[in-house]
Amino acid sequence: MNRKADQYGNVHFISLYGVILSRLAYMNDNKFLDSYCAIFGPIVSPQILKAIDSVSANELNNEIRDQDIFRLKSGGGNESLDKYQYTFNNERFLAFNSLNIPKNVNIVTGEIGGTIVPVLSGLPPTPGEVKYISIGWSNYGEVYVVADKRMPNTILLIFRGTYSAKTAALYSKPTSLVPLDVGCANKDRFLYGIFKTNVELIHTTVEAMSYLANDFLGAKEPNSIKVFTTGHSLGGALCTNFAYLWKSIKETSPYNAAPYNVLSSKIICMSVGAPRCMSDSVATKFSNLIKNNDILYLRITTRGDPVPGLPPKSGYVHPGSNDEAMRKIVSEDCNANLTARGKINVNYDASLDCQNYKTRAYVPNPLSHTIYLNIVFTNAVDIVNFLKGMGTSKEVMRMPDGATVCRVIIGSINNYKAGFFDVSKARSTTGGGFGGAVPEDVKMTNVAFKQLVTIIDGSPPLAINNLSPLSGPIVDPFTNVTTPGPILGCAKSATPLIGGRRMKRRTNRIKSNNKTKRRTNKKRRKTKTKSKTKRRRLGSKKG
Repeated sequence: MNRKADQYGNVHFISLYGVILSRLAYMNDNKFLDSYCAIFGPIVSPQILKAIDSVSANELNNEIRDQDIFRLKSGGGNESLDKYQYTFNNERFLAFNSLNIPKNVNIVTGEIGGTIVPVLSGLPPTPGEVKYISIGWSNYGEVYVVADKRMPNTILLIFRGTYSAKTAALYSKPTSLVPLDVGCANKDRFLYGIFKTNVELIHTTVEAMSYLANDFLGAKEPNSIKVFTTGHSLGGALCTNFAYLWKSIKETSPYNAAPYNVLSSKIICMSVGAPRCMSDSVATKFSNLIKNNDILYLRITTRGDPVPGLPPKSGYVHPGSNDEAMRKIVSEDCNANLTARGKINVNYDASLDCQNYKTRAYVPNPLSHTIYLNIVFTNAVDIVNFLKGMGTSKEVMRMPDGATVCRVIIGSINNYKAGFFDVSKARSTTGGGFGGAVPEDVKMTNVAFKQLVTIIDGSPPLAINNLSPLSGPIVDPFTNVTTPGPILGCAKSATPLIGGRRMKRRTNRIKSNNKTKRRTNKKRRKTKTKSKTKRRRLGSKKG
């Protein structure tokens, strides 16, 4: 039965907020902060930012109640936001297309040309109002931790998405598809490639969050800072895993006490166009965290995007996808209003028709991965080269011996400084940590991070034309660290499916199986060729 498409449908403004931040994560440090300042204030007005920030960390579900946080009145009153609302299922939502937000954002990010025409505008942040820390390393770049004093109760954690064939391999190549078991009696199973990326620098990430919350925002009260995490594509899977881990992190010493206790143990997670990354049992536990109001989670997809269908469903699922009732709570499945005709063309007047159920089956279209809620990702994801497996990698350079290097950039308006450290120096010889089998940066403690910040503060500013260097002097902030950070997941007693000899055997077995398949196929082709040649010869003799 045909139905009329909804102009917006079941979509919240907080979803658009997450999509915009996810798009900015594809920009390196040369453009990230400039773009952030050009959007948040001038395009997404301070009034909207204040409303989002006003929701208490203990009442995260209020973030999806547009009519309450934006105080939208029926009939549209004289208040500025009342004029820009739509109604769906008897609830009022902020009509972001009417506010010209997606189009203006696409101009800022360089996806389209034109002149920015804001409907409700404000001033950009002043120097000293926004500070961020970007963390990138030789295997992945990068995660942004952002604090904005106009939103003093919020820390943003934004994961960059799939930007090259190398990062796509984290959820597509055979060795990355190996399942990883974490925990003791009741093991959690994750996609190895993505989970490894999550936990390699997880302590550095948490320290950056704590530093900005305490030293920049000046937080004092426990649970006063809510955490908002988001990402597109690979970034969506990374933020999903992080949201799942967050509660256990916050329940573990020292992260359950000062100075970390200003960060709420509850978390907002906006996953945008993400691949599958966890087992059915983990997804069920994730759903329980949603039911207990520990996670406010929305999974935003564009119809026809093939990435949410990766890797093959066997073994991996999305949170909520194994429970129809939960799916209706977390899912926002929307139209792709993108037309490719020589140049990018977005039909902002077309219906997004976001629904919390599958309206029908759609033919996979890679271009659908490049548009979310009318925000364009085409320049972020080099879709042509990405599909050919030719995407270029721009990760931080490794040590001469091949060891992973981490780059930490601390940036504010007109002030950017960086520090590089050898990740192997941050790891404990015993391994383990949140990921069990995956070595972590357990020596990146509060003491070590403060030492790193001191070193970075004393370094010269980055050149304005190179705010994203791939190499630099290696520093060692771990000299005064006597006690490494916590090891979770019962790494010593667990029997992980990967790591050490097990990983090598499994990897070799996968490679061996692939070689066997190739040999078998080659033999079949040769046999067919010989048979055809023989038949031709017999035919010619008969002739």
